[in-house]
Formats: sequence, C-alpha cells, structure tokens
Amino acid sequence: MDELLEEIVYVHKELTDHWQQYWLHYDLFTLQWWLLLALLIIPWVVWWRLADKKRLTDIILFGVAMSFLIFLLDHIGYELNLWVYPHKLFPTIPESSSFDLGILPVLHMLLFQYFTGWRSYVIANILMATVFAFLCEPISVWIGLYKILHWKYMYSFPLYILKAVMMKGMFEIIKKRQNS
Repeated sequence: MDELLEEIVYVHKELTDHWQQYWLHYDLFTLQWWLLLALLIIPWVVWWRLADKKRLTDIILFGVAMSFLIFLLDHIGYELNLWVYPHKLFPTIPESSSFDLGILPVLHMLLFQYFTGWRSYVIANILMATVFAFLCEPISVWIGLYKILHWKYMYSFPLYILKAVMMKGMFEIIKKRQNS
C-alpha cells in the first residue's frame, strides 16, 4: 500500500507541475484568463450594489453555503473525469473559481434575495437552470472555458434546481430553529 501511495503522490506532483506549466504558457493573460477574472470580480461588484443591506448576514450566509456546495459538486465532477477546465484563473485549483466563487453564488444570492416565496424562488431557479444548462454551458464550451468529457448539458439542469431548493430549505430550517 505504501508503494501505491508513493506512486499516487509522485503522479499527483507531476500532474501539478504540468498544470502549472500549462497555466503559465497557455492561460495566464489570455483572453480566457481575463474573462475568468471578470466573471469572478464583476458579479460581486454588481451584487454589492444590488444587495439588500438589511438582510446582508442572511444573504451572505446563504451565498457562502451555496459557494461551498457548488465548489464541492464541481470538484466531484472534476475528480470523476466528467469535465475539465482548460483555462484557469489560478493554476492550483482544478475547479473553475470564477464560476464556483463568482457568477453562480452571486446569482443564487440575488434569486434568494428577490424571490422570497417558494413558488417564485423555484420558478426563478428553473429559469436560471435553463439559461445556464442550455445556453451558458454550451457557450463556455465553445469559447474554451469548459470541456465536457463524460457529461451532458441535460444532467446539469436538475442539479442547478436541486441545489438551490436544497439550500433554501436548509436555510429556512436553520432560521426557524434560530427564531424558536
């Protein structure tokens, strides 16, 4: 077992070195890199202007939990070789930090803020899931930010909805316990 673990550590180090070289030669300061930087920063600037400052704690808590869930699901997909990100903002993060920590959690926080009732929240998330699964993901593939290995856009659609519904449900349970 120690030999196998040593081999895994060696292969992992080699892979990390390759990704860092790839990032330096094919990512850093390319058009895709600048786009990823914009997708990480601009949503937060917009969010700050639109955020309901009276509900800031709740909205940020929801957003942090959503970011964690998105990052976790993205990592699982990466580890299972379902997809890969040919361009990265940071060389040592296999997932797309621009999507996981930028555009997606910000949009989820805005939906959480503006659609407080369950019906409107679910409808808004279905619309978001439709746009992201069938428009944004194909565009991301087309411009080279995302490469599908063993995945279909249709698989993403229910996951976008499920994670949003699950997170709002958990949040409401926590709020009820806090208030009782």
